[in-house]
Amino acid sequence: MKTLGIAYAGTLISFLLIDAIWLGVLAKNFYRDQLGDMMLSTPNFAVAAVFYLFFAIAIVLLAVRPGLEAGSLWTTVGHGAILGLAAYGTYDMTNLSTLKNWPAPLTIVDLVWGTVLTAAGSACGYAAARQFG
Repeated sequence: MKTLGIAYAGTLISFLLIDAIWLGVLAKNFYRDQLGDMMLSTPNFAVAAVFYLFFAIAIVLLAVRPGLEAGSLWTTVGHGAILGLAAYGTYDMTNLSTLKNWPAPLTIVDLVWGTVLTAAGSACGYAAARQFG
């Protein structure tokens, strides 16, 4: 249980930091340009916190733990990538199929980002568990 707790901390912290850099610096203008007035001027941090806290649990259970059991970083990264593609795909493809003017370029970028981010967060959780667990 201690190992999974360490994996959770490593996953959550890395996922938050990497995503904050992406959303707050690197892709800030891209999202604003794509979403226009659909985007809030200030994010709802309480709702975001719920997502991050629960998604980190999913990453640990569905990607990090299988990788630890297999003794393989690449198992973790592969499971994380699939989970990220599924989660971000669910969000973006649902929006693309149900909302007026949902931008297709945003969907593509977000699918790639969710895949990469979740794989990276998984790898960090795995590394933390191996190092400190």
